[in-house]
Amino acid sequence: MELRRLRLLHEFARQGTVAAVAGALSYSPSSVSVQLAELEREAGVPLLRKTGRTLQLTPAGRRLAEHAAAALTADEAVRAELAHLDGTPRGVLRLSFVQTPALALLGGALAELAVTAPDLRVEVVQAETAPALADLRSRAIDVAVGIDYDPVPAPRHRDVDRHDLIREQVKLVLPVRHRLARRGGPVSLVDVEHAAWAAGRPGTGHAAAIDHLCNRYGGYTPDIRHRTDDGLILRALVASGQAVTLLAALLATATPHVAARTIAESAVHRTVFTAARRSTVDAPAVRAVRTALANAAAAATAGRDDVTLLV
Repeated sequence: MELRRLRLLHEFARQGTVAAVAGALSYSPSSVSVQLAELEREAGVPLLRKTGRTLQLTPAGRRLAEHAAAALTADEAVRAELAHLDGTPRGVLRLSFVQTPALALLGGALAELAVTAPDLRVEVVQAETAPALADLRSRAIDVAVGIDYDPVPAPRHRDVDRHDLIREQVKLVLPVRHRLARRGGPVSLVDVEHAAWAAGRPGTGHAAAIDHLCNRYGGYTPDIRHRTDDGLILRALVASGQAVTLLAALLATATPHVAARTIAESAVHRTVFTAARRSTVDAPAVRAVRTALANAAAAATAGRDDVTLLV
């Protein structure tokens, strides 16, 4: 049985629909259906059955999906071991980044890799943490840089190896002319109950953190008028005088056009981390990228008391 087809079955077991498999692995839905049908012919037993308008795995399909997961992991582990024996980072590595840590880390990491791993082609895509981890597990990417906030941690998975890079303070960011900004010092979330908020899209860690913290410490649901996952747009909305938001220290303090204040009720932090599949952690390409990211993190946090280096 072809490993490529086993990968499709494995992803179907994870995603549950042909359309989701197609989206995750950059196939057309019809191509996924054809390849699964061919895998079923090779297996000699039904792997999928129709239930109403949906497809479900048969018992044989579920068992083969388990074998597929093991086969894919073994294949990656062998490739990583052979590459480790050679020791030279080469080939293609697909890296995903949440935007806000990318602004602080990506430039330094790619500049280092151009010198230390000239034969390695790094392809970067922006993705929020949860979808990036899903892409990592489906093998659409090889390393993810993600974030989690203290009140809303990112999901953990047994097949994913996580290394924490940075722990940042999360600041309440106000327009510089806001009355609470002018007085200096920590600001209570209670005092911005009636402010217009800018937040990430629903389902992101940033949006969940704002909802959670305003409810927990302020006793209210924030009036979120603006939604974006772009940290620079969040900062621009605050600079316009029309919103407040939460931003991590490295971004919040990087411009004179907003005022970053400590949250009075409690210190809030977020963690920036890298994630890779456990079967690839010893691959030279993965190790080189993680080392470059760790070095970029060390440079970005040097001399700061609101950001802690964790590597």
